[in-house]
Amino acid sequence: MTILGQQLTAHQSAPGRFFAAILEICHSSRGLLARIVRIRRDRARLDELPDYLLRDIGIERPEIRSITRFGRSEDGSA
Repeated sequence: MTILGQQLTAHQSAPGRFFAAILEICHSSRGLLARIVRIRRDRARLDELPDYLLRDIGIERPEIRSITRFGRSEDGSA
């Protein structure tokens, strides 16, 4: 729970804590939904690129799913 959520629930009654928990879940869900949309958009854009452009940016077609989902490590490997 975020600091805001902790502050909201510190001196609240049970219904107040429940409402604060619902707000926290909605906020978390919105962030998760935005991440899913961003991953799918990026994956679609990379899928549209020809192989020679993918090689230019340092990835291969089979790596697109893992790179858009997890990113790349610091050493440049997937």
